[in-house]
Amino acid sequence: MQEYIESHSRLEELTADVVALVAFDYRHHEVIGELHGVQHEYQDVILNTSHTHQGEWCLESVYCQGGGERVRELTYRLRNFDGVNRVKVMIIRDN
Repeated sequence: MQEYIESHSRLEELTADVVALVAFDYRHHEVIGELHGVQHEYQDVILNTSHTHQGEWCLESVYCQGGGERVRELTYRLRNFDGVNRVKVMIIRDN
């Protein structure tokens, strides 16, 4: 529980530029169209993505660099999808 609270607090406090990894799993057929739209909206902070299939679920890794607020917004947008199961953020560097 402590780890969750610390990671959530850190995400909320981001204001400077960051390097981060956002990983999430989702049901491809439920969200793919909208997901691509969101990724295009945040292409100012998304450097690249990696995608793999795990049965009916997909696992996506999104590598980000840019404003902490934008990475936080992206994270919350991904969490709003019904077909997305988990969204985890790892802040690699914040300035």
